[in-house]
Amino acid sequence: MTDQSLAMPYALSRSLSDMSVLAIWKNPIIWKNFKSRMRMQALFPLLLVFIVATFMTFTIYGGVDRFQDDPVQAARAAILPLGLLQWLILMLSATGRITSGIIHERVTGTIEYTRLTPMSPMSKVLGYLFDLPVREYIAFAITMPFMVFLLIQGEIPLSVIVPVYLVFFSSALLYHMVGMVLGLVLREWRMSVMFTIGVVILINWVLPLFSYLGFPFLQYLTIRPVVVDKVFPYLTENSAFFDGFPELFASATSQVKFYTWTVSTAVFSLILQAGLIFTFGLMVYRKWQDEFSHALGKSYAFLFYVGLQLFCIGTLWPNLTFDFDTAVALGIVQDDSLAENFAFVIPLVYGFFSILCVFWLIYVITPTHDEYRSGLLREKKLQQMNRGGLSRFDDHVGSLLCAAVLAGFTFTFLMVVQLVMVSAGPLAELSPSLLELLKLPLVAVLVIFYFYVSLEYLQLSKFALLFLLVWIVPILLGVFLGVVFEFEEMVLYIGSVSPLTLITLAAQGLLSANLYDDELLFIRNAYWIGSAFILTLTIFLGYRMKLLKERTKAKLENES
Repeated sequence: MTDQSLAMPYALSRSLSDMSVLAIWKNPIIWKNFKSRMRMQALFPLLLVFIVATFMTFTIYGGVDRFQDDPVQAARAAILPLGLLQWLILMLSATGRITSGIIHERVTGTIEYTRLTPMSPMSKVLGYLFDLPVREYIAFAITMPFMVFLLIQGEIPLSVIVPVYLVFFSSALLYHMVGMVLGLVLREWRMSVMFTIGVVILINWVLPLFSYLGFPFLQYLTIRPVVVDKVFPYLTENSAFFDGFPELFASATSQVKFYTWTVSTAVFSLILQAGLIFTFGLMVYRKWQDEFSHALGKSYAFLFYVGLQLFCIGTLWPNLTFDFDTAVALGIVQDDSLAENFAFVIPLVYGFFSILCVFWLIYVITPTHDEYRSGLLREKKLQQMNRGGLSRFDDHVGSLLCAAVLAGFTFTFLMVVQLVMVSAGPLAELSPSLLELLKLPLVAVLVIFYFYVSLEYLQLSKFALLFLLVWIVPILLGVFLGVVFEFEEMVLYIGSVSPLTLITLAAQGLLSANLYDDELLFIRNAYWIGSAFILTLTIFLGYRMKLLKERTKAKLENES
């Protein structure tokens, strides 16, 4: 792995080592947008924020203090509502503004002029990061005196305030980087704001729900765990929120069990978010250096995927080694009837998560036909200059090797998760065979290759049609036949040609010891039908892609 794949992270580290880029008050991009966004019309939204913060603070504080005669409790009651207002300003409004601002700069052509300036790419990244939402930053600053008043009156110690706001600003920076990446990728600026806000809402309110399925990893992308751990003990009226929670899930919100260690929620959240901020920052940096480069290099994609999996498995570890007999003895659960469902859900959700991550990375690093052709031309020029050819990890080289490496990582991690559950977790009582354990990892490898050859051969527009016809339509058709004509077997057989159904069938094979013989035969037949169909289609598309690349090479040879 040479040049292009590793040069970007090194260039980014060199830019960070130059402390002058951190002097954002000297950045001309910030002052340019500060003057444009802080004109007279900006006074109305800022005045509105001041009125809302004033009304919210003293209405709640004054009302509770008057009726309960407890100023400390009154101040604490107003902390969360005002914190929600700050979250709306800095997380939603500021992130949406970054996305729309970047797209507006692209539409007007201003971003091209900025790219030609002698400023370093890191200065441009920081300039747009802090100048586009400058009005939102000022609106947030307006709410801070009210929050300081409530924290002092509520007698909240600094040991609580500091980690909460550290994670708060870290989360805001993470979402802002996501907004900047989307701004450099999306084309329709009117819909971009809604899409970015939807992504932030998804991260904060939908993904944390998976913690109740035993996946606490995703909730640490938000500020929620730190608030629950640090702030909620002081809000006595909300202490009942945790009553009745199983210990398995309550522990995920109060502390982080990472493998066999216990880590502070604030420290873990900061480390995880810092890794993602660096990744998104690298994507933006690469786009600023070269608009036509991929957002991530192939070598960094490997490192990112392995690191993400290690974090995910680390937080998942207590659930992989969860002993239902011990839980029943301690009274955490009433009986071990959940063992089967738990053993099925954990590998299934983890498998979908891993495969989706690989899909995203393959989409980022896979070149288009035009990029592949440009790579061939560049390689020929290098050979004429006796400088060798392109690296296998170059942006304009096909991603077959990278897809194979990512598929191998996915196979390994899925096997590790299942083997741990067999040796010391819920799968110990079910004792699935080796063939049943191999089904899900093998299907994951097959689906990853299927996705890769489909995307690289068909390109995104045609792949979207294939996704609709082969991934979604079989499921809908199977449900229709089952409901209207009562063809029960046909439902699963037709639906199995969709990778979504096939992954579910592969995970359900772990429960084969508790299935009836006819059910087991039914599921196995559907599994092999779906696997054979997807394997055949993958081979066909792979062969067509090979012919296309050979024709492209031959055409270039003839032209030369």
